[in-house]
Amino acid sequence: MTLMREQIINAQVQAWEEQQAVREREDKQRAFWPVITISREFGARGAALARILAERIGFEVWDKDLIRAVADERGGDVRMLKTLDEHRQKGIEDAVRGAMTGQNTNLKYVRSLMHVVHTLAVHGSNIVVGRGANFVCKPAEAFRVRIVCPLEKRVRGYAEREGLDLREARKIIEKRDAERVDFIRRTFRKDLAAPSNYDLVLNSNTYTLEEMADLVLAAYQTKTGQPLPEAADVT
Repeated sequence: MTLMREQIINAQVQAWEEQQAVREREDKQRAFWPVITISREFGARGAALARILAERIGFEVWDKDLIRAVADERGGDVRMLKTLDEHRQKGIEDAVRGAMTGQNTNLKYVRSLMHVVHTLAVHGSNIVVGRGANFVCKPAEAFRVRIVCPLEKRVRGYAEREGLDLREARKIIEKRDAERVDFIRRTFRKDLAAPSNYDLVLNSNTYTLEEMADLVLAAYQTKTGQPLPEAADVT
């Protein structure tokens, strides 16, 4: 599994390096689509929404496990930073340095995570799921989504998908929700659930995944002020 993740990361970095070389040779302005961040209550189907959005507009999905793999790999954040020019590298370094409070118990992980998320945001055409990405990116440079759902609905759905009894499913969900709230509070000193920290908050008990994708893309287009990309446009 570690080898597979490493191969995925290396392939993405290589693709970015090749794109950068092409841009430098052609000296053209590339169409830029800001990153989408998806925060979600555990079991609210935020990751599933990310996959549907990626299919529609061709963005790359970066879920929490892949972000963790990048951050935990020695030098992983450095490799990704090297896909950018020196000016943008310095901007990310300054942003990360300014955000670090010295209060975290795992500064190395958080610093690496922030490098990765900033790099994804600078490249654009990415969807980052979880890990407080909406707090890493500047509000003007990302479209920030939060997916919520009533606890009972999440418990039933998660138990069915994972083959668990309701008691066990509830225990897992409550634990994961608490861990996410604590991580955001300790790392960013923010309230994970505050609606003002997002551009759009959706209840997956009210809308289907396809309907939520429609709403996200409509709001994304409104905020960015440009036509939605098609999958074939994003390279």
